[in-house]
Amino acid sequence: MLRTSVNNTIRNSINNSTAFSEKYVVNSIPKTYNEFEAMYYELAKTPDGCVVLELLAMEMYRTNNSAGVRALKLVNTETNYNTMMRRLPEIFREGDSYARPYLVASYMEGAEPENGYNPDKPYVIRVQPNRGQPSQYSEMMQGTTYPMKVYCYGADTHWRPVTVIMLDGDEYYKMHECSSVTLQCKEIKRTQTFNGLE
Repeated sequence: MLRTSVNNTIRNSINNSTAFSEKYVVNSIPKTYNEFEAMYYELAKTPDGCVVLELLAMEMYRTNNSAGVRALKLVNTETNYNTMMRRLPEIFREGDSYARPYLVASYMEGAEPENGYNPDKPYVIRVQPNRGQPSQYSEMMQGTTYPMKVYCYGADTHWRPVTVIMLDGDEYYKMHECSSVTLQCKEIKRTQTFNGLE
């Protein structure tokens, strides 16, 4: 079962300095915490893999709250986890005009307001280092931070910055700051329907 879960996400490098540095192909969203945990121990070995895991955990929170909470706790520092727990209920609250249930889909290739944020399958998420900001050591957190950015198809400014951290003595990256990924994307077109992610 663990092998199947890990194989649901495939990491592909792109050697094109003018485009994207990393492309993650995701065949399906983890349905259980155990599936997510298996992915974590594979993908959280790299900063960009950690960014992808954060988006998957957000989508799990939307569709399976208890599993999503555990997933978010695993992939985030305690401080960022608390921030996400304050922010996500607003984003995914049903019936609220502010809500954006398709927010995670907006980070997947082929999704846009005009097609209901229904992405191409398999899902593709693009991540790269934020080369304008160097990694640096945080005395407060006792770890090295790595600025990254993830591509959003539902915003005029497509690259959204995030920061991951490798804490001293750990071997897996954690999400340190990602308030930008919880910003609203453009509203879906009235004539379109978001079909959800599988």
